[in-house]
This record gives sequence, structure tokens and C-alpha cells, in this order.
Amino acid sequence: MDIGIVSSRYAKALLKFAEAHNQINEVYSAMNVLVSSFEKVPQLKVALADPVVDSEAKLRLLKVASGGNVVDCLERFFRLVLNKHREDIMSFIATAYINAYKAKKNIVVCSLTLARQLGDETINRIKSIVETKTKKEVEFNVKIDPSIIGGFVLEYDAQCLDASVAGRLRTIKKQIV
Repeated sequence: MDIGIVSSRYAKALLKFAEAHNQINEVYSAMNVLVSSFEKVPQLKVALADPVVDSEAKLRLLKVASGGNVVDCLERFFRLVLNKHREDIMSFIATAYINAYKAKKNIVVCSLTLARQLGDETINRIKSIVETKTKKEVEFNVKIDPSIIGGFVLEYDAQCLDASVAGRLRTIKKQIV
């Protein structure tokens, strides 16, 4: 079976289970920490996939990688994953859970890349424009990248608005060539 399908099914089951236990937001927070742990510590995947490491040690690893203080339904879910020997796809399950949570809560992730830091008022104004346009709650990520020279690059859903100086220069270069 496809890893994406399996991880998505586990994530949806966890979402329903967490919702039934009123722990959906706590699980979301823990899954964000877990995904971050997988990105920062590549050996975590290796340790979870290692057949020599026992289930209790893997459970402790998952708890620590999820922020330490794991809610009951997430611990029970980790035990299920370990019993079914699916710990090797836990990073995919965590990412699928985050995506399912955002879909359920009607959240869109928006990335704003700036050449230099702007004031909070301007950033909040851009955020409200995106919220109005998408009719969704916006999770806003601001990045500073001096290589865009000036302006901004706004990305959300599958859309990209490149209003940067570097982007305009690339467009002019294409037209000339």
C-alpha cells in the first residue's frame, strides 16, 4: 500500500479520536513539534525504523520528540502505531495530521517573503487581505530574504504573487532575451 494513503488514514483516525476526546488542538501542537524534531534530528527516523530498539524506547522517543508532555489520546495513538509496526512512517503521519487539522479548521498557510522587516501594522493588513480573499483563517509565516532586493513575495494555497524587485528584473530579462 502507498505510504501517503496509509499515513493519511492514520492521521484522519487520530483527528477523529482527538476530536472525540477534546484534545485536537493539543495533538496539533504536539504534531508540529514532532515534525520539527524529524527535520532537526534525521537520526530520529533511523531510530524509529530500527528493529533492535524496543517499543517502549520508541514510545519514549516519540513522546520526547513531541514536546515531552503528551496528552493521553496521543500516547494511545503512538502505542497503536508501534503495535502495528508503522513507526517508520510516523513523520508522514504527523505531516498528514497537520494537513487534516488545517483542512478541518479551514486554515491556509501563507508565506510572506520580504527584503527587510516591515511593521506589524503592514503585515497584519496583508494578512487580513488574504483572509478576506480566501475566506479562511490564515497562518502567516514571514521570512526575510535580502536577495529579493525590495517588495515582497506572497504565497498561499497554490498561488504566488511576486511583487519583488528581483522578480521584476527576471521578467525584464526574459523579455529582453
